[in-house]
Amino acid sequence: MEQTVDKTVERLSEILDRATKAASDLELKDRLGDAVSALRRTRLRQPDEDAGIERFVTGLLLGVGIGFGLALLLAPKSGEEMREDLMQRGIELRDRASGLAARVPFGDGGEKTPSES
Repeated sequence: MEQTVDKTVERLSEILDRATKAASDLELKDRLGDAVSALRRTRLRQPDEDAGIERFVTGLLLGVGIGFGLALLLAPKSGEEMREDLMQRGIELRDRASGLAARVPFGDGGEKTPSES
């Protein structure tokens, strides 16, 4: 009789272990299912965000292109005249910068040109 009780207790212990493992497997399965669902929701949202960025960049490039085209059409001077004016302004700015640099005090407070230091 004692042997039968021991076998029954052992058998019930095995059943309890299996039930515990099955319950933890089900819990793990639920958690994995939740994680997969969350990933799917994230993935479904991502293409919309990418599409928004693509639309923004496309609009930006289109706007720059249209602005550049209008600037060329509506410019009061030809390209060659504009380049000459820009070159002349660049030379004037360089000369002014050189003149200002010659008057900047260096170190001891006296005015010296950069070549004198």
